[in-house]
Formats: sequence, C-alpha cells, structure tokens
Amino acid sequence: MTPDESTVIAEARAADDAAREASRPAASGRRPIWRVLSVGAALVTVGGVVAAVQLAPEAVLSTPANAVLVSPVASAQERVCPGPLTLLGLATDDPTLPATLGTTSIRLAGDLDELDIEPIVQSTPAADEQQALAPVRFTVPGMTEDGAPTEFGAAQTLELAQPSAAGFAATSCRMPSAEQWLVGGSTAEGSSTQLVIVNPADRAAEVRVTVTTADGTVQAPTIREIAVPASSREVVSLEGVAPDRGDLVVQVEAVSGSVTSTLHQTRTSGATPSGIEIIGAQDAPSTSLSIVGVPSTSTASEAEGTLVLERGATLRVLAPGDEETELSVAVRDAAGTSLEPISLTIQGGRTTEIPLTGYPIGQYTLEIEASHPVVASVQTTATATSSDLAWYQPVPALSGGQVVAVPNGPSPKLQLADADGVEKTATLIADDGTETAISIPAHGTTSVDVEAGREYRLEGLDRISVQLAYAGDGQLAAIPISASNPLAEVITVYR
Repeated sequence: MTPDESTVIAEARAADDAAREASRPAASGRRPIWRVLSVGAALVTVGGVVAAVQLAPEAVLSTPANAVLVSPVASAQERVCPGPLTLLGLATDDPTLPATLGTTSIRLAGDLDELDIEPIVQSTPAADEQQALAPVRFTVPGMTEDGAPTEFGAAQTLELAQPSAAGFAATSCRMPSAEQWLVGGSTAEGSSTQLVIVNPADRAAEVRVTVTTADGTVQAPTIREIAVPASSREVVSLEGVAPDRGDLVVQVEAVSGSVTSTLHQTRTSGATPSGIEIIGAQDAPSTSLSIVGVPSTSTASEAEGTLVLERGATLRVLAPGDEETELSVAVRDAAGTSLEPISLTIQGGRTTEIPLTGYPIGQYTLEIEASHPVVASVQTTATATSSDLAWYQPVPALSGGQVVAVPNGPSPKLQLADADGVEKTATLIADDGTETAISIPAHGTTSVDVEAGREYRLEGLDRISVQLAYAGDGQLAAIPISASNPLAEVITVYR
C-alpha cells in the first residue's frame, strides 16, 4: 500500500466514524438530517485509486422536480359493449353453458366517420351500432382528419320481462385494460351473479381474478389463472366461487393482454324475477370518490303509486391491503346541503357494507374521503308495480368538452355534480344544435332531461361529475360518464 493510498483510506475511515457519530440521536432526541448509505461514507475504486465519498446533507441534495405537461399522440379508440344479460343454467342440453337474454340497445356519440364495428363472439349475428346480440367492439381512429383527437362515447341498455329475469340495466362501454374493479353483485338467496370477461383482441389473454368478501379474500384456485381465447369471452359463476355471499368485490387482472369485465346479476323474490343489473368496472382504488344521484330510502306508503325504494340503499366499500382505513362520507342533497355524515374505520382487505338510512326522500351525492385508496358503489332497489335493482358507481370529475350517448330507456336524465364546492355552469348541446345552459350549485347536483336514442355534447366542464340516469316503473339504472378520449388527455411528467 502506498503512502497516498494509506492516507486516503485513513481519511475515509475517519469520515466513516464521523458519519456514524452524526447519525446517533442528539441529546434533544432529534435525528440529524443526513441520508446514510453504507454507514455514511463509501470507498470507491476508480482506475486503481481508492477515494472516499462522503454523503452530503439531505437539504443540499434535494432539488425541486420540474413538471412538464405532455400531450400524447392519441391512438385508436376502442369501446367494448358487454352485450345481453348472461346467465348459466338456461341451456337444456348443457346447463353449464352460458346463455344470453335480450337484445341490447346501443348508442354511440362523437367522431364516427371511420367507425369500425366487430362482434366479439363471431358465431352470433353481426351487430350494428343500435342493436347487439353479443359483446361487440367499436373502434375509431385516434385523430380526426383535421388532426384533432377524436371524441368517442358508447353505452348500452337492456330491458327484460321474462319468467327467468326481469328489469332494466344500463352500462357504459369501456376500453379494454389490464385491471378492473367490480363492486357489486350477490350470490345470497334469491340472487345470482356471473363474471363475464371479454377479450376483444386477436390473441389470447391470461387473467387472474380475486374475489373479496367481508371475511377477506376467497381462496379459489379455479380463478387464479383463466385463459381467455382471442375474440371470445369467459363466464365465471360466482356462486361456485363465493356461494351465499351478499358482499362481493371482484378484481380482474390481465397478466397478458387487455380485457373488459362486467358482473351480470339477477334477483328473484320467490319465483318472481325482481331485478337485473350489468355492473361495469370502475377505475383503480382512490382516496377520493364521488357517487352521484343516489335515491334515498322510502316506503310505498310515503309515495304511493310512484317510484320508491322497498329496501334501503347500501354502500359497499373495500380498502385493498391490510391497513385500517379511516372513511368519511359526506351526504349532500341536490342543492348541496350537507346531511348527516358517516365516519368509521374499516379493516383493509375485507368488504364493508354501510346502510344508508334516515335520509328524506330525494337524490343524494356521496363524497367519500379515505385515508387509503378504496373502491365503492351503492345498491338501491326500486319498485312500483314491479321491482328492479341498480348499482351506482363512482363518477369521475371531467373538464373541457364531453360527448354523451343516450341509449333507449325510461326518462333519461343527465346529472351534473360539482366536485369542488364552487358554483359552476356548463352548456348542453343536443345533436340538432339546441343549447341549454346548466347551473350547478356548490356541492350540488343538477338534473337535466334528455331524450333516449340521441347524442349530446357538454361544453365548459370544470371538474364536474356527469352521470346518465334512468328511472321508471320497476326500472332503475345509471351510467357514469367517462372522458371522451382518455388516451389523449394531457399528463404531467416530472423530471
């Protein structure tokens, strides 16, 4: 060892000892602000020369990140409509085979000049943009001929009145993705729920399914790895996975490829069908959720002959993971007035159901704040001369312009809710050019009548949640409206 090397190593050891001493708690109990790597100093050999590198205080190393707004080039837009209600047990030759009921009404909105339509299950009759007998895929280019990002929206509705199932369902047609969360469904007595996974691509997808209840994750080896062939669907009976459960949350993860998934629920009261729902997927768990336009509890005697709820609304929520989560739910009426809030602690990794009772007749928006990300939805039941069930999903806050497709259904309304506690305005433009100014109270919700089978556009949105809602005699459903072109939205990149 040369004298120079000996000196350098001695200095490195001294620096190391100093770093160890500095890292000890001070007498006051406060820890010095140092980030220690390899006990504060490192010996680095470069070209045969040993050098000591002493770490600097954290305050010296910290530099602010530069935020850059990036507008990505929009790729082709794809929407997959789930198709009719899917059930098991109807096929007389093989009860294990899935069967479908009804014909869906599909409405599209936006830039449709280069629309491509393709049924997912090729053995069924070809679908068009208004009727579908199978899951169907709609595709438009990412950019218009003028070079602007395309805007595209699609939704479907389904009305049934059959001995095996009756009710009304409304569902958004979504883009395929690698992960979906489905909050809803039941396998309790009188209810049946099927998980339908659609792979619209020309290559197979591998999917992992996780089912959670109030008792935690369901241990079911049959759903750990599910192969979904190209241009096909797979149906999983949740009765076989989690029997007699009324508290389901389903996570679908595509290990390879991208898929769409929905829950198809039917309910009976004795031998009488009492509701259907096709429950769409929602986005990733979040610490802040808004559920719009939830009807309050009621009884037939309070509103005889009109739409009422025979069973109270119920909030179903899950915080993935193991940590306890503080949950705060603000309940506000259409004017934005706050009603009795809900606060509680929920256990991570277990579904929690919260009854929503004691509120006057009306419609309410639930603003959910959580200490850890959660998924949630609200189930209600409507009845007059017949019954139906509905699941209300979280609704994202939108800004700018937005297209809305209104498929057939009873008394459709657009519900616009403020997400920031500020009074806002927006403009609704019908496909015939008619304009309607809309005022939304702070924390409030405004409902606007729209016509079934038409296309609309909203302008001037500024963090406003939008939902398409239907209500009739024994018919109830709602569709959260998502961004018209999520692949072209501006994103923030930190560097």
